[in-house]
Amino acid sequence: MVKIQKLPSGQLVITIPKLLAEYENLRKGMEMEFKKHKDGFILELSKRNKVSQELENSKFSSKKKKGGAN
Repeated sequence: MVKIQKLPSGQLVITIPKLLAEYENLRKGMEMEFKKHKDGFILELSKRNKVSQELENSKFSSKKKKGGAN
């Protein structure tokens, strides 16, 4: 279940289930874009997040390969 919460500052925050975030490889602080759809809206990761996520994944993969060679 997705929840919308209001912070004391008045800012609204969307909370999604941890399992969904792990499945989609989402991290704290990532930005998403909302796009209007006829039945509601669509969430899309911003391009900046995709690039940084790819870099992070490649760093993790190279560490994993180096660690396996020892």
